[in-house]
Amino acid sequence: MGRKRPLQCVRNRQTADSYSFKINANPPVRKNEDMRLQGKVIEWNDERGFGFVIQHGANERTFLHISALGRTKKGRPRLGSLVTYEIRRDEKGRPQAIAAELIGSKPSRQSSSGGLSSAIFGLVLLLMLGYVGYVRHSNQDSTIPASVYKIVSARDALRPHPEFQCTPEKNSCSKMGSCAEALFHHERCKVPDMDGDGDGIPCEQQWCN
Repeated sequence: MGRKRPLQCVRNRQTADSYSFKINANPPVRKNEDMRLQGKVIEWNDERGFGFVIQHGANERTFLHISALGRTKKGRPRLGSLVTYEIRRDEKGRPQAIAAELIGSKPSRQSSSGGLSSAIFGLVLLLMLGYVGYVRHSNQDSTIPASVYKIVSARDALRPHPEFQCTPEKNSCSKMGSCAEALFHHERCKVPDMDGDGDGIPCEQQWCN
C-alpha cells in the first residue's frame, strides 16, 4: 500500500491557497469625492453667494456655494479663506464642494496690497481736502473751486502780494497782469463782472485758464 500524505500538509496548502487568494484580490479604490479635502477660496462673489476653491497642491477649481457651508459662526467666506470640503459632481460632471467648513483665513498678497493702496489713497484725499479747507478758510471770499484752482494751477495766488492794491483803475480783466492779481481784485476788492460763470475763478479767458 502507498503511503498517505500527511493531513497537516494538505491543511497547510489549503491555508496558503486561501491566503494567496486574499492577497491577489483588488480592494475598491477610494475616490477623491469620498475624501475630505482642504483648500482655500480663490474667488468669491459675496453678493451672489458663490465662488471657487482650490485644493492645496492641485490646480482644479471647485465650485463652492454659500449653502454648502450650512450655518456657521465663522462668518462668510472671503478671498484667501481656508476651508475643508468634500467633492461631488453635478449632472454635467463638474466638481462641486459640499459639506464645507471654514477653518480660518490667509489673506492673499493681492488683497493686502489692495488694502494698503486704498489706505494711502484715502490719506492723500484727506490731506488734500484739509488743505483746500485751509486755503478756503484763509480767504472767506474764495470759493471752493477757486481754492482748488489756486492749489493746482495758480499757486502764486497763495503767496502774499503787498504790491496788489484795490484801486478804481483795476476794474476789469484787461487791467490785470496775472491770474494772481485777478483773484486778488475779485476776492478782496469785489471787482464785478470778472467772473462770467460764477464759479469764483475770474478772467478765465485771459489769465486763469
